[in-house]
Amino acid sequence: MTIILNPEAVRVGWQYGDNAHAEVQDAIGRTAEAAGHDMADLAATLTDAAGDMDGVLRVVLGVIAEHHVNTEQCIADFEASDGNSAGEFHGLAR
Repeated sequence: MTIILNPEAVRVGWQYGDNAHAEVQDAIGRTAEAAGHDMADLAATLTDAAGDMDGVLRVVLGVIAEHHVNTEQCIADFEASDGNSAGEFHGLAR
């Protein structure tokens, strides 16, 4: 099957993924601030919530990073096939 793809346009569009990665990385750096160190009875609950949020953000970061790798693999597959393939891009096969 023939696929039409502009690799540079995909990479330019991926800047939003890079921006999201940077925002999530910044948020991870702020979870300790959200722990509520001086919140008396709420400190333990807020610390637990901040730890949960840190874990969620790390999962999001992993998803963004994996998607970036898979996108680059699809571009590489496309470039290697000159736009003709059997319809399978290994980066999307998961």
